[in-house]
Amino acid sequence: MPGRPLTRRTTVGAALVSPLVVTACDIDPPSRDSGAAAPTAPPPEDSELVAGVVAALVRARAVVEAATLSQPDLTALLTPVATAHAAHLEVLSGAVADADVPAPAPPTIAAGPARALGAVRRSEQRLLREVRRGCLDAASGDLARVLASMAASTAQHGAALADLPAGGEPS
Repeated sequence: MPGRPLTRRTTVGAALVSPLVVTACDIDPPSRDSGAAAPTAPPPEDSELVAGVVAALVRARAVVEAATLSQPDLTALLTPVATAHAAHLEVLSGAVADADVPAPAPPTIAAGPARALGAVRRSEQRLLREVRRGCLDAASGDLARVLASMAASTAQHGAALADLPAGGEPS
């Protein structure tokens, strides 16, 4: 049976998995004790890393919000991205103090759906780099797994946005 053709999504997935497979040997196995509560804060050595990821998520979410406000026609397309950012922030919310969550100035989005979508694409690429770096640098195996999941989600949304034509409408 012939193999499936290589797609952009498959390539992005393989690129993300490769560094994680190499580091998987260093990740602590999940706890078998079902009565143990998950830690709400990262180990001290991961605190700065988590704060950086949260800041990147907040910035990315601000770009998505600005894009949908400036180009309401993109709302349906960008809603899954915004929903993912909200879920990721919720997961990490107990790991950083509220005072450490930045409140970025609203980004300026250039007029036109193609430019707004381009700003979101660039923002998602920056977020992906930050989350992937966090996966590799995390001291906690649990945190590395959470960040790996976030990286996969971000990569998937980025690939879906990259597959759109310049006008932002699915073909």
